[in-house]
Formats: sequence, structure tokens, C-alpha cells
Amino acid sequence: MDRLDFTQGVVRTRVLEKKLLTFGTLERLIDAGTMDEAMKILKETDYGSSFSLLTENNDFETILFAELKRSFQIMDDVSPDSSIVNLLRLKYDYHNLKVLLKEIILDKDFSHLYLPIGTMDIKQIKTFILNENLQDVDPPVRAAIVEVLTDYKITRDPQRIGIILDRLYIYHFLKIIEAIKSPLFIEYAKAMIDFINVRTLIRVKRQKKDRKFLEEVLLSKGNIEKEKFLHSFTDSIDQIIRNFRNEKIAKGLIPALQSYKETNRFEDFEKEMDNYLIKLIREAKHIHFGPEPIFAYLLAKETEMKNLRIILVSKANEIPPQMVRKRMRESYV
Repeated sequence: MDRLDFTQGVVRTRVLEKKLLTFGTLERLIDAGTMDEAMKILKETDYGSSFSLLTENNDFETILFAELKRSFQIMDDVSPDSSIVNLLRLKYDYHNLKVLLKEIILDKDFSHLYLPIGTMDIKQIKTFILNENLQDVDPPVRAAIVEVLTDYKITRDPQRIGIILDRLYIYHFLKIIEAIKSPLFIEYAKAMIDFINVRTLIRVKRQKKDRKFLEEVLLSKGNIEKEKFLHSFTDSIDQIIRNFRNEKIAKGLIPALQSYKETNRFEDFEKEMDNYLIKLIREAKHIHFGPEPIFAYLLAKETEMKNLRIILVSKANEIPPQMVRKRMRESYV
């Protein structure tokens, strides 16, 4: 991959970055007294043409998803290498694969849960699975399907579908990143793995699962060794905070653990995780040649969509601004 090939794409991305919602605009949206007021503010932004088509204010989810899909399509045109955009489509592929396999295994219709942003032809993959012919499926996806179906035959536990696919998604993501050879991408992936492992440790303890289960679900290839998580299995949350206070991700991890300790809510842990990762990826603002700005822009849009969803749901449910601010993620700009 020649970093200079991305020169024009980076220029176009910088123009798009200027259209991201500013802190000031997000504050105005939070303080808007009603959904109608919030919609008027959004119509002043780059979302104006989309939200002007909305006939029912509470149907905003359709618009948000369409906007995210449009952002991916724009970056497909901007990026000279499809692997960069597809890297961020990958989580939607694995989400859709999870839905598909649950449909097949449980013989239920979950079609409303599919997210058409990924690269997979789900209907075609379903045909391949039902015909027991996976030779034309991408090897990592084929391996994932086989592992899930084999595991279910043994355990008959449908909850393990998500556990297996979440793990295989991360490894697939990391494999692509290692091939791209971007230090920033690798740092991002390893930080994400470390956060996920800490969250897994807390969740396994909360669910009163055993140490063997923790060992099975922990991810490899992060900066923190798996043994450290296993040694922390019987520790209190205060001791876990002490155990990890000197790790590379400590600036985000310790606030995440403290937030969880105070509220007992994984949502608060995940907010601090998201904030750490978006701060990390802001380094792409200083990169002028290479794939990083394209990757960062799509992450910025996903964060923006998450914040808009938090705000609009709060307007629909009359949640006060001070509560909304506690849930908001830091933005890229």
C-alpha cells in the first residue's frame, strides 16, 4: 500500500470533516426544549436535506441509519483502497452473520435485525449454509460459520453464537490491520482488545461464571497478557483498578472502571472506552498521506450518529439535558 495514493482522498476527507457537528451544535441540540426545536437545529446542518424529509419526528432512526450508510458510500468513492472502508464494514458483516446463524439454528425470523452496511451477501451465504457448500465463502467467514455450527451441535447453547463471533470478528479485524501496517491502526486494535478483555472480566464475575469460562472468552493479541485477567478473577473492583492502573490504556480504563463501580452500568464503562478510542484516533488529524484519515472519519461519523441517537431518544422521552450530557461521547472534532 502506497501512502501517497491516499493524497487526494485525504484532501476530500478534510473537507468532509468540516461538516461534522461541532461541540457547540451538539450543546444546542441537548438544550433544545422539544423534538421540534432539535429538528430545526439539525436542518441548519449537513443533515438538513435528510431530516427535512422526515414526516414523523420519532422516525429519526431511519434517517440516522441512511446517513451512516451514505457516509460509507462516500468513503468508498474517496478511498483508493477498498480494504480501508471494508475494515469498518466488518463489524456489520459479523453482526449480520450472527443474525443469520441465529435464524438458522433457532428457526426464527430475525430479518428486521440485519444492517445493510456490510460487504456480505447474506442471502447467498444462507443458501451456501443450507446447501452445506461453503467453498465459495471468504475463508475467515467460512471458518467462523463452521466453528459456530460445530459448537452448537456439541453445546446446544445459542448464547455461544455471539461469544464465538465476537471473538472471531476481533481477530479478523486485527488480521486486516496487521496487513495494512499502520501503527495507529494497530494501537487502536490492541487498545480495543484490552478494553474488551477488562469488560469481559467484569461481566464474567457479575454473571458468576467460572475461571475456565473466562479463559475461554478472553481475547489474545492485546497489550495486556491474558494471565493478568485470570489472576484478577477473584479480585474486588477496587483491586482490579489497582491491578491495571499502570497499563497503556489506564487514562481511559481507570475512569471506565470507576464509573462502573459507581453505577454498576456497563454503558458507563463503554462510554469511557469510546472516549479513549476516539481520542487515540484523533492522531489521524496530523497525518496527510495514508489511510488513517479515512478510517478516522468513519469512526467520527459512527460516534456522531451515536450522540445524535442519544440526544433524539432523550427528546422523545423528555429526558433532562443534565442526564443527556452524562451519556454523550466525545466527538472527533
